[in-house]
Amino acid sequence: MFEFSLAQTNSSGHVKTLLTADSLASGNVKDVLTSFFQLAFNKLTGPNKELNFNSNPFAIMLKSDPSLAIDYNYFKYRILRKTNFGFGIKLDTSFRFNGFSSGIKYALIDKRDSSTSKLLFENLLNEPLGKEADELQKQLGERAITITDRDERRKFSNSMRNFFNTDVPFDKLDPAFQDVVRKIIEGDKNAFPLIGALLQSPTTFNIKKEQKKAYDQLKAEIKDDLLWTIGLSDTTYKNQFFFSNVLLNTELVKGLGKPKPGSNLEVNIRAALNFVDDTLAKGRDLKRCILNFEPGFNWVIRTKNNDQSILELKFSGSYNHNFGMLYAREKRDSLTFNATLRVRIIEDIWIPLEIKYDPKSGNVFGFLNVRANFTGLGRLAKSLKQ
Repeated sequence: MFEFSLAQTNSSGHVKTLLTADSLASGNVKDVLTSFFQLAFNKLTGPNKELNFNSNPFAIMLKSDPSLAIDYNYFKYRILRKTNFGFGIKLDTSFRFNGFSSGIKYALIDKRDSSTSKLLFENLLNEPLGKEADELQKQLGERAITITDRDERRKFSNSMRNFFNTDVPFDKLDPAFQDVVRKIIEGDKNAFPLIGALLQSPTTFNIKKEQKKAYDQLKAEIKDDLLWTIGLSDTTYKNQFFFSNVLLNTELVKGLGKPKPGSNLEVNIRAALNFVDDTLAKGRDLKRCILNFEPGFNWVIRTKNNDQSILELKFSGSYNHNFGMLYAREKRDSLTFNATLRVRIIEDIWIPLEIKYDPKSGNVFGFLNVRANFTGLGRLAKSLKQ
């Protein structure tokens, strides 16, 4: 039943699923890999400010053609959905242009994607209510074949379709069909314990809705699963198109334990190699290489009514190692302790405040950022809610 229901979902249903999944992602995860669009103003309080736009190729295509969200297209373009691209401009203290930036990122592993998760589909195949519904539909189908009267058979078939594929409650179906269902369940209670229990409760239950609850529960089990990305970005000088730095980076995020209503904990690990210009050498080059490694934990606080993240607090440590020539009073290795507070101001706007502390020098650095995560499908989202 689950396989049939998912395969028959129309494009609007898939778009709604995508929008819901995006709204439940933490702000930290959206910084790792965005499903739609992100506009970011970084380091507002620092000397080197950044205005960046990041997106997903599939989101660009989906905006103009929502039919791409139909299941076979959604799977077909999975590589595009795992890809992010971005570009931006650098600004100095006086908000004057200081260079371009661009980058690309790809999810090597994304076990949070409900459309391609092997774990989710294995769980769906073994989901007890789905198995009971499959067996019940099979027996009802066999019973329908034995009905000789054409009108009665049509009425019975319509009741079957409404029972399994629509939101019509059980007590609103044809009484004769209800009697057949009850006789099948009572004849073999061991084969239908879940549906039998539903029949004992108020008969306003609906198989499709009950399966949707089970499916949502299974999806909740993978929403904090492993996400691992790899990326390449660069920045140019302000007076010519020549790279001032090139950054190779990888990032991993994974939920810890089972998600609980109200909060969850994520482990977040970053590693990067930054090739930058050696200002002591003549000309412009990328001979200085700096390694950065930053492991941390992100605490996500969610509302219990819709499970959306409203506040996040991340603690991490950052280690830097310089492989190149050292400048005067520059250290080969350095270590900082970091904290990032993310506050969700409104539906799409996040305010992350980053604080870095150097235990050796005692210096504290703070950066105020603004993130706007949006879908660009507002009109469609509004129509789906209605």
